[in-house]
Amino acid sequence: MLTRRETLAALLASGEIAQLRAGSDIGNLFGEAQGVAVVIDYKTKRLLAAHRMETARNLVAAPGSVLKPLTLMALIDAGKLSGSETVRCSGQLKIAGASFACVHPKMQVPLDCATAIAYSCNEFVARIATRFSTGELADALTRYGLASRTRLTEQAESVGIVKRVDGPKANQLQALGESDVMATALGMALAYHRLASQMERPQAAPILQGLEGAVEFGTAQKAAVAGVKVAGKTGSAPGQWAWFAGFAPSRVPSIVVTVLVRGRAGGVDAAPIGGRIIKAQLAGRL
Repeated sequence: MLTRRETLAALLASGEIAQLRAGSDIGNLFGEAQGVAVVIDYKTKRLLAAHRMETARNLVAAPGSVLKPLTLMALIDAGKLSGSETVRCSGQLKIAGASFACVHPKMQVPLDCATAIAYSCNEFVARIATRFSTGELADALTRYGLASRTRLTEQAESVGIVKRVDGPKANQLQALGESDVMATALGMALAYHRLASQMERPQAAPILQGLEGAVEFGTAQKAAVAGVKVAGKTGSAPGQWAWFAGFAPSRVPSIVVTVLVRGRAGGVDAAPIGGRIIKAQLAGRL
């Protein structure tokens, strides 16, 4: 029979101790919100903490706008988007008869990639997404791990869904995280870990600036942590799911965090929880 110390050592080695320690601690940061959260150590890619882990590794939901940085990074990598390119947002985007009108403040000047991420501009992403060839975005999202097991836990987990789509409208809807792509909170955490690992590349500068801008002045302001530069993105998805995904500190990441809750808007419902988790984790309280 294992001693208590040996049992704890085994749990620590498997990553399960993080779930046992975090179940109630992170739960206290949710308030009345119903949802899940995942925290990953950036350097070791180990699971540090989780809230409602079974749901975090099995529930799949449309990612909404948290997918936009992955979409734009894929276009940059494919040589189909430059950091200086701009798009003028009309605020009246429609795709296949459905409205995806932007809710950000009306802009008097065209948006570049960084500003489009910060303000979560649907029109910028949708316009550029028509440049994807058949299945190109799906291939990129698969490389981010959204359609495979994360192996961040030894327990069974569901995998996300990434479909190969064809045509401008299908590419636009997938790029916005609205159709033909679904992810678990665990899977999105791994995807953002992989995104964070690319941020030192010069061509990734607009993505990092956009994620920082989202927290500083854009849609994810409620995830801000005093004294820490946070990179993050919010998302609102069909089925009334609200997302926050990000990493901190933004230039020298220590942790990656994803939050998925029932709500209408990521900036209102998920970002505040993400900010509280980042603050608590960096302060050593989780």
